[in-house]
Amino acid sequence: MMFDKIKDLICGFVEVDPEEITAESKLTTDLGLCSLDLAMLSSEIEKEFGVSISAKTFATVKTVGGIVDYIENEQK
Repeated sequence: MMFDKIKDLICGFVEVDPEEITAESKLTTDLGLCSLDLAMLSSEIEKEFGVSISAKTFATVKTVGGIVDYIENEQK
């Protein structure tokens, strides 16, 4: 499942219990990802899901659910 894979990727950057990550979890305030974490996460997402995410676009994505929505829209 895409959501679970994204949770796994996020847990590679910050120490957070995967069970606490929801679609509404905010990447920076709830999960503590910094700008460098976000840049590396976007790179991992590009590799994992075969989508291209510009830094400007990724900066507008605020939640885990937002990442899922973006990937799903790009894969159509």
